Amino acid sequence: MERSEPKGVEHVAFVYSSANRILHWIRAVVITGLAVTGFYIARPFLSAGGSSDRLVYAEWVSWHTAMGFVLIAAGILRIYLFFFGKDSRSELRSLEDELSARSWVTQLKSYFFIGELKKKGMYGPLQFLSYSLIMLFVVLASLTGLVLYVHLYHQGLGGMLYGPMRVVESWMGGLATVRLIHHITMWGFLIFIPIHIYMVIWSAIRFRHSAVDIMFTGYDYHLKKRADAEE
Repeated sequence: MERSEPKGVEHVAFVYSSANRILHWIRAVVITGLAVTGFYIARPFLSAGGSSDRLVYAEWVSWHTAMGFVLIAAGILRIYLFFFGKDSRSELRSLEDELSARSWVTQLKSYFFIGELKKKGMYGPLQFLSYSLIMLFVVLASLTGLVLYVHLYHQGLGGMLYGPMRVVESWMGGLATVRLIHHITMWGFLIFIPIHIYMVIWSAIRFRHSAVDIMFTGYDYHLKKRADAEE
């Protein structure tokens, strides 16, 4: 889907479907909420020394659990869209760059202001790798979260998942390791988020395109060089 290019714009293309944009912001909000509630669950700081503390703690746990299931649902849908969604063809083409040494060299050189970034798919190789790692963190956070969930809730969904999640717990080396992995994934998110925001802004300035607002509009545009725009 293409738009007619306005003055000063070299190219406009529709790259992100509404489903992917909505899922992006759902995950952003949910991961932020999970980090905040997760910190409290690990180190409860709203303590008045009374029995009401247990109610406050339980409420934070319930919010953490609810947002965890939202993250699981969003993660499953995002993986489905990667393979079968409207954007899947462009996203899957990024694998060609990921497996190409030449594409890696081209991207790294462009980051040092040597040439321009050229890619066959939606993402450059370094970008695709970082997004793959964050999706791996989502999967690990979801699995470890479910293991912890079945130890707290033994009926309904917790009862149904108890057997499979105990197997996952065993694979991971026990409940203590599961908690550690769950904690590490949170720090993975917290490290990724500021780097992601910085790189989006830097990329918009460096490569003169709509990296910042692309997740609002779905459109990517590339500005013409100043000399060409003035003609």
